[in-house]
Amino acid sequence: MALSLVSACAIFAVLVPLAGCAKRSGILIAGSETMKDAIALLAQDFNRAQDRYIARVSGGGSKQGIEDLTYGRIDIAMTSNDINETHLAALADISKFEKVEIGYDGLAILVHPENPLRQIYLQQYANILSGKTTNWKELGGKDLPIIPVLRDRKSGTEAYVREHILRRRDLGEPVYAVFRNTEYAPHAVVKKNNQEIIEFVASHAGAIAYMGVGVAKAEGRGKVKILEYALTKEGPFLTPSIENIQSGKYRLARPLALVYVPSAKSDAFVAYALGEAGQRKILEYEYMQAAPTTVLVIEKRLQK
Repeated sequence: MALSLVSACAIFAVLVPLAGCAKRSGILIAGSETMKDAIALLAQDFNRAQDRYIARVSGGGSKQGIEDLTYGRIDIAMTSNDINETHLAALADISKFEKVEIGYDGLAILVHPENPLRQIYLQQYANILSGKTTNWKELGGKDLPIIPVLRDRKSGTEAYVREHILRRRDLGEPVYAVFRNTEYAPHAVVKKNNQEIIEFVASHAGAIAYMGVGVAKAEGRGKVKILEYALTKEGPFLTPSIENIQSGKYRLARPLALVYVPSAKSDAFVAYALGEAGQRKILEYEYMQAAPTTVLVIEKRLQK
């Protein structure tokens, strides 16, 4: 997976002169599909802003990014879920890795634009994902089979949905203990990335899916509808807006993080991501910006 300087020059020839490219070191970034497009845009600005490094971004899912990082195939892994026990086992010597939250993302629940449903709460979506609810008429919609759409197991977003919705962790530990082994419905459709999900939902009236709201709004505009979401049927039902995520009222939200072994080039990209220009780009993609305390911590570390 290593990117040669020749390849880097070819990819970024539009951005920089070939003469200067030979002096640049490559920064390989991979992982979360949720983060991929936003970080790719940030990388373009980073590549224009300095002439020492060239950043290249690809996806593959949060788990794949962590695996690639541990085997030295990339410099920075993007992850949209917690560094859980699986990640810790993969990282082995956790002390040598840094994890920095660069922003926050709400999880959007998507349906076909013509689906009359406007709202959904946790138990309803959990029943769809497990196969207990199979027709939209059970939710007051049309007499139409429901097609649950999932990401694969390499996705941090899939891991979040599996634990927090399907297995009902957000309803408390006693409820989670009952449903902790629940699996997805066998008829669920699995897609490898967000683009495939958007196209599938846009062309299947019975589909329901999930993805980061930043991607859903940027890439799915006019193709999918974002439902209002609530923890219980009593509400309140809210959209995953920046304001609702910032206030903590919208319950499906998680941090977006970069994991890496500190080095001059990795630190340079992380510092840019947490700086004014990078955080402005994060906000433009409709993610929340990183917490000020996170920015201060990494700035102090970089100054050492």
